[in-house]
Amino acid sequence: MSIMMDLIGSVIIAGYVILLGLRINMNMNDNAIATSTNVNLQEAMVDIVNTIESDFKKIGYGLPDPTLAVAYADSVRLRFRADMDRNGTIDSVEWYVGNSFLKITGNGTKRDSLLVRNLYRKYNNETGMLAAVNVTQFNLKYLDQDGASTSTLSNISMIESIIAISSPFKVADQVNPEKTAYATTIWRQGRTSTRNTKRHG
Repeated sequence: MSIMMDLIGSVIIAGYVILLGLRINMNMNDNAIATSTNVNLQEAMVDIVNTIESDFKKIGYGLPDPTLAVAYADSVRLRFRADMDRNGTIDSVEWYVGNSFLKITGNGTKRDSLLVRNLYRKYNNETGMLAAVNVTQFNLKYLDQDGASTSTLSNISMIESIIAISSPFKVADQVNPEKTAYATTIWRQGRTSTRNTKRHG
């Protein structure tokens, strides 16, 4: 009888050990997925930021009248003129976000949804090209050459920008693996100077 009890106890203990091992393995897999997702987000953000910064620094380049460099500007859309490829032809570049939409994941409940937008870059008369997906925030603020906020297009000399993008699915929280959330990365650019716009001495 005692042998039978020992066997049953051993089976129960072995079951607990196996379950513990499975849980540890699942947590390690979840953590690896979360880490990979965060790295991918950060790499995508670097690509977007490099393109935005490169574009914004060229605003007004090659224009005879730099006060005409910015054609349209609001908090989520900027259209400007510049000789982008230095061939003597003035180009038009526009950055903007599309309409927001609800991205539903998991079991399809509202609790598992995320309000996102797509970010586009339009070059001349071409169709706007997708620059980023799952954008949860994109805001632009315009400053004059003295650093004061301005809405006058001809006075725009610096741009403050912020962009946040999210993962397309929830991943395990790296602090508490029992919880899941959308991975997010945020970029804040203090001020990008439009080098080619006119400034006073």
